[in-house]
Amino acid sequence: MKAASFTRGALFIALAALSGGIAQASTTSVTLYGVIDLGLAFERRHDSTESSSHSHVGMRDGIQSGSRWGLRGVEDLGNGYSVVFRLESGFHASNGTEAQGRLFGRWAYLGLVGDFGELRAGRQQVLSDSWGGVGSPFGTSWGGASASVTSGYNDGDFGNGGRANNAFIYRTPVWSGWQAGLGYSFEAHDNNKFATANHDRVWTAGLRYRDGPLSTALTYEHLNPDASVPGKLNSRNLQVAAAYDFDVLKLHAGYGNLRNPNIGPSAGVRRVNSFVTGVGVPINGSSKVLAAYQRATSSHIKGWGLGYEHDLSKRTNIYALLDRVDHRESHTLQSVVGLRHHF
Repeated sequence: MKAASFTRGALFIALAALSGGIAQASTTSVTLYGVIDLGLAFERRHDSTESSSHSHVGMRDGIQSGSRWGLRGVEDLGNGYSVVFRLESGFHASNGTEAQGRLFGRWAYLGLVGDFGELRAGRQQVLSDSWGGVGSPFGTSWGGASASVTSGYNDGDFGNGGRANNAFIYRTPVWSGWQAGLGYSFEAHDNNKFATANHDRVWTAGLRYRDGPLSTALTYEHLNPDASVPGKLNSRNLQVAAAYDFDVLKLHAGYGNLRNPNIGPSAGVRRVNSFVTGVGVPINGSSKVLAAYQRATSSHIKGWGLGYEHDLSKRTNIYALLDRVDHRESHTLQSVVGLRHHF
């Protein structure tokens, strides 16, 4: 096992080292990039059903952004067409292990770009994950403050962590700030069954607008579940999000409607309405204060977050986060200070 891991790691390090030569030898360019995010956290959990409380102090990784490394490439085919690819691997910087349970768990796709837009094939984020984070100043990261706590898209029905396997996703060109997307996953969860009806098939669709101070997004996912699993329901997730930048502050708001979730904290609830609102306040051009509140009906989830980030350079920043998430009879309080570096 160790030999296999070493061989695999050596192979991709060699590919990265050769990327500069590839870029010079042809019209293809390959870029190695990544993020490392590590922090110190205090976490306290209370469960009223068991009348118990537990506290923990330790290292946490991937709070502001999941730690990752990746290869991004493009080849110019001429006549306005190009081939693109992205291979992105999540990892736990605290111990060096893989995240998402696979080598390229974040992105693994090949695509074609032209005047028609962009068509990608492979493992990708569903559009609510890619576009829906505009509804919160924390987007879809920042631990318990993330909009994903109540939005439901990443609970697992629509791909683990909001990522669907075996997917084709098409994005139109941008027209006066508007862009649309549509995608289909033939087997979102890799259950390795032969019959098409025994696959978790996912539709994803979205429309967004980004121009000047205004950003909006409307997304929808639909699960056609594995027919061989008794009781598994057709899940649907509608998300509406918007943000407006007033320069002195940026306001965010979002609404979601989740139907028949099979997985996650809302599993078994027929309908869940979620709401999020928040604000981001820039300070002196290099710092920002973030605050948000969110709640989900029926599943009784609610939470708030207060964050701060300060840029030490163009690639490195420090951050702090305090958040709390309540779910029925339990709650979790977390405070984190961390350092994030892009390369």
